[in-house]
Amino acid sequence: MTDRPYLMLVVEDEPAIREGVLTTLKKWGEKQPDIWQFVAAASGPEGLEIARSRPVDFMICDIRLPGMSGIDMLEKLRQENCETPAILLTGYAEFEYARKALSLGVVNYLLKPVDQLQLIEAVEEALEKENIGLRRPREAEAARHNETIRNALALIAERLKDPDFTLKELADHVHLNANYLSTLFRESTGMTFSDYLTRQRLNMAKRLLLGTDKKVYAIAEETGFSSAKYFIKVFREIEGETPREFRANRMKGAPSVDEDRRGAKGER
Repeated sequence: MTDRPYLMLVVEDEPAIREGVLTTLKKWGEKQPDIWQFVAAASGPEGLEIARSRPVDFMICDIRLPGMSGIDMLEKLRQENCETPAILLTGYAEFEYARKALSLGVVNYLLKPVDQLQLIEAVEEALEKENIGLRRPREAEAARHNETIRNALALIAERLKDPDFTLKELADHVHLNANYLSTLFRESTGMTFSDYLTRQRLNMAKRLLLGTDKKVYAIAEETGFSSAKYFIKVFREIEGETPREFRANRMKGAPSVDEDRRGAKGER
C-alpha cells in the first residue's frame, strides 16, 4: 500500500479561526516534513464528504457548524465505522455536547478562541494517546486495509457472472464509501475496480474456451458480459485476438464455425 502522508481535517465555519488553526498546524507540521497534510472544510456536510472520500487520520472540528453540527458529523462517521479521533472546538462551555462527544471517542474539548500553544499541546497529546503520527501505526492500518481488500476480492469472485455488479454494491458490502474504496482498491491492486473485474472475467472466459466446447455467446453470458458482441470486442482489445482465434491458436482441431461473427450479430 502507498505510504501516504497522514491527513488532518479541520472543520470550522468562521474563516478567521479556520485559517488561524490551519496556519498554526502547518507551522507545527514543518517540524515533520512529509508526515502531515492538512485540509479544511467550512461546514458539517463538507467535512463529512471529505472524511468519507479520503483516509483522514485526525480531525479538529467546531461543534456549531452550518448544515450539520460537529457532533452529528462525528456520529454519522462512527455509524459508518470511521473511528478517526477528533478534538472539538466551541465558543461555549456546552457540557451536554461534551458528554456526547466523549461517547463518540473525542479526545479533547477546547474553548475558543484557542491559543496557538494550547492547540499544539492538545494535538500532540491526542496524537501520542492515539499513537498517530508515527510510522508503526501504519502496520495496523495496512492490516485493516488488506482485510478489506481480501473481502472485496472474495465478493468479486462470487459475482463475476453478474453483469449488473457495481462498485457501489462492493463498497456497501465492505462498509466503505465508494470513492474511498476505489482509491484503496487501486492502491492495493494496481488496477481500477472496473479493470480488475474485466480481467477476472476474461481469465474465466479463457479457461472455458480451452477447457470446454461451449459456444462464444454461452461463455460471454457465463462470465458476466452483457452481450456476446461486447465480450468479443473487449477480448480482442485486451488479448489481441478474438475468442475463436484464441481457442483455435491453442487447440488443434478446434471447430471452424465462425462463432465470433454469429455472436457479434446477436445470434444464440
